[in-house]
Amino acid sequence: MYIKDDPYASYKLLSEEFKKKGYQVEEGWVKNSRQITFKSPNGRIWQTLAAHLSYPFTSQKIRSVSINKDRAYNFANSMGITTPYTQLIAEDDQLPSDVINDLLHRFDKLIVKPTRASLARGLTLGINSVTELDKAITYARTISPQVLIQEQVEGEEIRFTVIEGKVTAAILRRTPRVIGDGISTIAQLIDIENIERQGLQFTYLEYPLLNRDIINPLFLTSDRVLEKGEILELNRATMIKNGCSVYDILDDIHPSYIKPIERLVSGLGAKFIVVDMFLKDFTKKKTDTNYWFIEFNTSPVLKMFYGCRDGRAYDIVPVLVDTIDRWLNSQESQD
Repeated sequence: MYIKDDPYASYKLLSEEFKKKGYQVEEGWVKNSRQITFKSPNGRIWQTLAAHLSYPFTSQKIRSVSINKDRAYNFANSMGITTPYTQLIAEDDQLPSDVINDLLHRFDKLIVKPTRASLARGLTLGINSVTELDKAITYARTISPQVLIQEQVEGEEIRFTVIEGKVTAAILRRTPRVIGDGISTIAQLIDIENIERQGLQFTYLEYPLLNRDIINPLFLTSDRVLEKGEILELNRATMIKNGCSVYDILDDIHPSYIKPIERLVSGLGAKFIVVDMFLKDFTKKKTDTNYWFIEFNTSPVLKMFYGCRDGRAYDIVPVLVDTIDRWLNSQESQD
């Protein structure tokens, strides 16, 4: 869906909240891109492209680290945060065969991603052969000339939201799955999950049914019975439109993760940013081997926060608008 066709695009959600504060909101065009202007009652202005929100307190340095994944990994490492093994391949470079064989031998699976991309564009998972690796590098280079090869770490993806130095939400992005009851077939468990999805009602988004466009069609007719408690992951998606489910687990996550993430963001100097991490078990204490930094995002999709299946939706829009309003009217914004 194009942003102009999305009634709940981030800039539209922000616009409605700003209007409550007496802001004027105007739309215009800059080089075929939709530009939004927010003007406060006292004349302070924030302008941004609708499709790529650039928050007024987010510096070019912060955006650069966020966009360039290699820089982001180096920064996270410098702040003592665990990252997956990563190897940068510069434009037009080729890895020697002995290096490739060593990587495939050391790690069960590899992933390849562009250094500059979002929304999983150019990403390939589950690589375990030379042929797959070559194809993945070629694919990633359609997005960015420089690419990264990484070990594929296992865990659950959690989006930590940090506003003005504090973690305010921890959104678990759980891949689509079913859990066995010892009686039902995989096909029946998917039917049960789809019935639950049909009953979900969220204002800003909807959960798609798990169909052949999202998961392997063979699952839809499988008569295999999962053991009680057995988890079957149906795909690796961490986006709602591709089948994942989201939950706000801030009250459940082990507190040992919170301060390191706040220190990481403080070192970057960001007033608002999300930090995506992989955690093996978010209820267990942090160690050097049970979590990994994935990436920063300075402009996350806001409607996702309102789709938590556990009913703990984080009302991020008014919090974010208050933060922007305070900054626009502060001395810092004038310096």
